[in-house]
Amino acid sequence: MKRSNYLFLLSVLTFSLALSAQTERKITRTGNTQYESGKFVDAEINYKKAIEQNANLLEAQFNLGDALAKQDRFEEALAAFDLVSSTSDDKELKANAFHNKGNVQLQQQDLEGAIESYKEALRTNPKDPQTRYNYAYAKKQLEQQQEQEQEQEQNQDQDQDQDQDQQEKENSDDKDNQNKEDAENGEQDDSEQDQQDQQDQKDQQDQGDTKEDETQENDQNSGETDGEEKKDDQEEKQGEAKENKLSPEEAQRLLEALKQEENKVQAKMKKHKIKGSKVKIEKDW
Repeated sequence: MKRSNYLFLLSVLTFSLALSAQTERKITRTGNTQYESGKFVDAEINYKKAIEQNANLLEAQFNLGDALAKQDRFEEALAAFDLVSSTSDDKELKANAFHNKGNVQLQQQDLEGAIESYKEALRTNPKDPQTRYNYAYAKKQLEQQQEQEQEQEQNQDQDQDQDQDQQEKENSDDKDNQNKEDAENGEQDDSEQDQQDQQDQKDQQDQGDTKEDETQENDQNSGETDGEEKKDDQEEKQGEAKENKLSPEEAQRLLEALKQEENKVQAKMKKHKIKGSKVKIEKDW
């Protein structure tokens, strides 16, 4: 009796599990149909429902990654593929997870990451032609990118060299212009200094000429003054001489007066017997 009850319960459990598995797969197939129709959001919802019922349903997890990638939700898609590749014992499913992970990385322009993912897929399934093609394509893209970066770096270095040469040329031109300007300013200063020296020399010469003229003028004035003084002296002497010179009538009268005076003196001397001397008169006419 107990054994019959146990068998009945085992049969019910087995039927329930089978019904549950059919339901999970049915939901997954519904999601696949929606995915094929481009209804990626609806497909995502059904894949998640299937996973909720059976977390170990890696087929639904794999398809979920594809639906997320179609919505450009790349980080979530990568997480789904990593879960499948790290837990699946099915080599084909595992290789497909690495392959699709590489495709997502290729879309992200992560060429190095895509190459590594394709390598893992080929290690698991070396004969997959699509993975081999994607691997070669990713390597070619990476080489071209590196060549472009190297060319850009060379061009940048060349541009920097050209800029440096241009800057040095401009600095040299500026220096030459400055030297030229300094030379012109120096020549101008020298010219101005020469002009100033000439002006100073001219001023000194003019001052010397002025002093010489003043000296000559003073000498001339002095000469004129001396001449005038001499003339005045001559005129004064002539005046005095004119004043001292007597007319003939005056001289005659003076002579007569002197004779009379002499006669008086002689008479007086004779009277007193005193001998006197004659007074000599020199005529000045």
